[in-house]
Amino acid sequence: MPWEISIINGTVEDPKPLGSRDEVIAAFADSLPGLVLQRRPAPPPEILDQMPQVVREAMLRPSLETDFEIDELSIQFYANDEPTLQWVNGEVRGNGDPIPVLAALCTSRGWSVMDSSDKSIVNLSSASETRGWERFRAKQWRST
Repeated sequence: MPWEISIINGTVEDPKPLGSRDEVIAAFADSLPGLVLQRRPAPPPEILDQMPQVVREAMLRPSLETDFEIDELSIQFYANDEPTLQWVNGEVRGNGDPIPVLAALCTSRGWSVMDSSDKSIVNLSSASETRGWERFRAKQWRST
């Protein structure tokens, strides 16, 4: 089970758009070199034909995604593929520290990271002060 987060601009109560699709894609590439937030490829038609209609529709919904992996840490980022991105969601897995990665992406842009479990804003200056990350790390049954 991952630690689920959302990258937002503004506050939880009053979020603002992160920016245009192209601005957010550029921000990911600038902050985390080699990381490309891009449209998810659709499964081949012969596979889609075997899926129930509701699953097929979900698979064809335009979305952006990318995977960050280093040592014992992986973060899958994903968002709806729209002209203006309101937020980018993330699923953090592993034993590595995600805070420096998230801080590199967010701090200079004024973006925040929201812990999806309790809607709190993550302290990007210290992993030890991040309740959600500590709860996640304490769970022995999580998948990496």
